[in-house]
Amino acid sequence: MAQNIVKMSYARSRLWLGITSVGFWVIAASVVLFFNVDQGGVVAGIGFNQPFLAQSFLLIKVLALYVLFSFPFDLVGGWWLPAQHDRHSLSLWEYLSVWLRGVVVHSLCIYISAILLIMAGGFAGVFGAVIMLLLLFLFLLLMQFKIASCMARMNSSIVNGRERWSSQDEGFTGGWVGLPGLDMEIQPASWDLILTPEELSAQSLRRIGVVGSGSRFRGILWAIIFNLVGFVLIANFLVGGLSHVGELIVTASWFTLWSFFGLLLLPRISRAGVYEVDAYALREGVDPELLISSIRKIDKLQEDEANRSRQVESVFHPIPSVENRVARIRKGDVVSFGAHHAARNALFLSWACLGVLSRAVHCNAGRPPVWVVFPSD
Repeated sequence: MAQNIVKMSYARSRLWLGITSVGFWVIAASVVLFFNVDQGGVVAGIGFNQPFLAQSFLLIKVLALYVLFSFPFDLVGGWWLPAQHDRHSLSLWEYLSVWLRGVVVHSLCIYISAILLIMAGGFAGVFGAVIMLLLLFLFLLLMQFKIASCMARMNSSIVNGRERWSSQDEGFTGGWVGLPGLDMEIQPASWDLILTPEELSAQSLRRIGVVGSGSRFRGILWAIIFNLVGFVLIANFLVGGLSHVGELIVTASWFTLWSFFGLLLLPRISRAGVYEVDAYALREGVDPELLISSIRKIDKLQEDEANRSRQVESVFHPIPSVENRVARIRKGDVVSFGAHHAARNALFLSWACLGVLSRAVHCNAGRPPVWVVFPSD
């Protein structure tokens, strides 16, 4: 099996890893739900009538199991696969230090979210939990850059009067972070090494279009609505409450299935958002060939898969392939209306809902530097 994966391209190897890891967690969630229903709500009964401190320790045990079962996928995706394809030079111990830092920050964010949801749910039922969830969404967005900085060492430098950022992951592309209206751009230092000044200018103008077109706002709005609707439906109708850790485990299991549905639904509007921003750049006078050449160079630091079938792209990829974008740019056929990074924003915000798929997808499995600021276009 391992030899077959190595023989694949890096992009296809990561795709199969993502399919496997996402599939594992969907099956795990289904097993939890099966036993909960089959035995009269035994899972949801865990922690009921227990002191709050005991429930806190139980939640820590659950998170420890999550980290334990995630570790093989993380190790393969973050260290073994990149090493096999000459994508990085980290030793195993160097990688493990990066991984541990990311896992601690990620687990802490989920733990705090869970405790706050239980407290709100116990005090004011599902309504209280939903209000708390909205506050957690806003907090995650407001602190997105700070969380990313804690999770991965991002170093800044000033180049030509502008701040650039680098991390330990070669696929780090930065992007926009923060609440809409308080948007902050993280521009990767790697662009100064691989792009000409003209290409860099084209990409910088295109990045402005992510916000200027309104596509980023719509992407975040879609992410909030999608997660919120799923959480409300699950907590209110399928679980019936959120007052202790047992109900939270069942809610998180249902939410895993909801997130999987999102992985099939949201990439479509995310791809439209990419085309929309390409169109913005062209309307602003960016030379199409400069835009194309910069897109191809940036993709080399990502999965380096310029072409993919329509079926593979429609199911698994929220960012269109390079050649699909090139074809539309050259035809002038890039008019689109979408929601930039709706799928990946939904995964990040799912931390507040205890979403376990947020770092299991192919683009970031095992790569803590891009668990918060996902690989971008």
